[in-house]
Amino acid sequence: MDNTPPPGRLVFPMQRGPFQNNGASPWYCTLNLGTPGQMLKFAIDSGTNINWVTSTLCPDDQCVHFADGRFDVEASSTFSFTDCLRRPYSFGPWGTMQVETASDVLTTPAGARLDTQLFLAARYEGEQFKQLDWDGALGLPCSSAHVESRNSFVLQALMREGQLSPAYPFVAFDWNSHERNGTCEMGAVDPLKTQGPRLFLPWSVYTALPGIEYIWSTELKSYSVGTEQLASNIKFAIDSGSSRFKGDDTLMRQTLARIAQGGEPDVVLKFADGEITLGANLYNCLTEEGPQKGQVLPQFNALGLTDLVLVGSVVMEHCYTVYEYQVVKCSNTVYSLSPVGVWLFNRPDGPQIITQSSSRRFAPGERTVLNGRTTLPGVASQAVSVAGTWQNDYGSLMTLNVLDRQVCGTYQSSTGSTGHYAIRGFASGAGASRIKNQPLALAIEWHDLGEETSDPSWNWVSGLSGQLSTDDRGDVLTLSHLLVASSDFPDFANRGNYLDKLVYHRVAKQPLTTSFDPIESIPIKNALAGHWVALDKTTLSLIVEADSRHRFGVVRGYLTTSDTGTAVELTGFTDINAVTSKLAFQSVSLTVTNTQDETVSTLCGTLDFMGQTLNLLVLASSPVTPAQAYLATKISSLSFIRTISPVSFP
Repeated sequence: MDNTPPPGRLVFPMQRGPFQNNGASPWYCTLNLGTPGQMLKFAIDSGTNINWVTSTLCPDDQCVHFADGRFDVEASSTFSFTDCLRRPYSFGPWGTMQVETASDVLTTPAGARLDTQLFLAARYEGEQFKQLDWDGALGLPCSSAHVESRNSFVLQALMREGQLSPAYPFVAFDWNSHERNGTCEMGAVDPLKTQGPRLFLPWSVYTALPGIEYIWSTELKSYSVGTEQLASNIKFAIDSGSSRFKGDDTLMRQTLARIAQGGEPDVVLKFADGEITLGANLYNCLTEEGPQKGQVLPQFNALGLTDLVLVGSVVMEHCYTVYEYQVVKCSNTVYSLSPVGVWLFNRPDGPQIITQSSSRRFAPGERTVLNGRTTLPGVASQAVSVAGTWQNDYGSLMTLNVLDRQVCGTYQSSTGSTGHYAIRGFASGAGASRIKNQPLALAIEWHDLGEETSDPSWNWVSGLSGQLSTDDRGDVLTLSHLLVASSDFPDFANRGNYLDKLVYHRVAKQPLTTSFDPIESIPIKNALAGHWVALDKTTLSLIVEADSRHRFGVVRGYLTTSDTGTAVELTGFTDINAVTSKLAFQSVSLTVTNTQDETVSTLCGTLDFMGQTLNLLVLASSPVTPAQAYLATKISSLSFIRTISPVSFP
């Protein structure tokens, strides 16, 4: 693992104010605004798309708040109004403030001075504002597309000014509630804090209420209190500017009613790929200041957010939290940011609230910066997903689940051996549309997951690569299929590579299973593990794990090409029983995705034990228009030799 710090990182020291029962985070950082700098307390708020600060535009009896700081507009030589109108700005059911638009210099902890557009609070009132531990907030929306047009996006400005590298598009929060201090780190992630149980929450736009698409929302499969499931298939968001749970009115009231019955029930949030469990000792919090001072209260509040559960510090204080963006370079000075998702990691010294870890692993290190323009994920209309159940012309069934770009599932073959077989792979982009197909690459392990009678094909693998298309006739998967027979199967097939075209039609929009990846695997020693290099300098870095019954091998690692030098994640399968089966070849099927050009590839072939070479055929599929479908998949070959072995990854 590379622990070398990235070139340029910015740490915002943060403090915890007293917990107050107003739903706002108690966490803030102290920054200088204006010239000379005026020290003010700012929340770094992923639940808003604006920058704002309490100002001296407020009358003395207005804008009363616990932090008690105000920005003096007349004391700054660099201050200027950017508009002459006062207008209301709504925080929804939480409250409304009157604001004026202005510009001034914000000084970062590293001393960088950023020209920043923001709202000056000229009026607000209400108990929720009175209990604020901060004087203002810096917005951290999910995307630069959703920033309020009269405000700056601080993270984007830091990249534009060369203060942060766009190859490290991370914002990481690390809060220690016992010490009452922490950090918000931009442009870097501490790899030592990403080792334990993890939860990846891929961004999925919230559209139930127009105007708040900027929140970091994701799909929530189920919400339960105790043994009772209260909601399913709604949205969830992690909001660094909030404290307690809030959202859907009915759901929050049902939660409080269930807690009032006694028994201290757990609150369980189940996602497609992971789970959070909060005990009563975590959601019942002591109010340290304000009208309810001294009371221990359950932190749930109805807020009129239909089909949404949102929470902040009540969860984040027990996790290392990383917000990840995809950066798109528009020009030498313009970077756009779109959301990838939020990562949560259990703090080793705290309660282990992530009770089911995501199958996707966090890869420390730089990310690919895209060039040109891209479509904001999740927003494109009528995008079709590969998730669901598919049947080909032979009658074989394939069931696929999708999480972000990753695909997993099972295969039921109607030719050759019968049984259920594991699938892993990648899909590129947000889905297929009528103007562009979606590339797909899959690996299949032909070792039965059930109790079928074994045969030589259990040592074989397959790779599929092609595209999903959609039109008035329905959704179609058209895939090139490469079957790698690493041994003879008498009266059926001799050892070799077999190529076929398979066409699948959708038979169900939902997969037959709900969990993303049921395979449990453990690291093992295997001849495939290690570093491999091809003549064109393409490199593979692989580790091999065995499924829980040692039936087959799960492969993960990275592929790096010489032209880009960027490592991309791979996943797939291999036959870990080749040696015990007395074979000269070990079958391998790998899949990779390249976010820069949106291609996906399957690399399928064999490890030659005698020659110590890894020989793979590559089927690379690109997004194309339906009219150019015949150019979607390109075939090539690579031969690798070993350089270093073994290798390990986080």
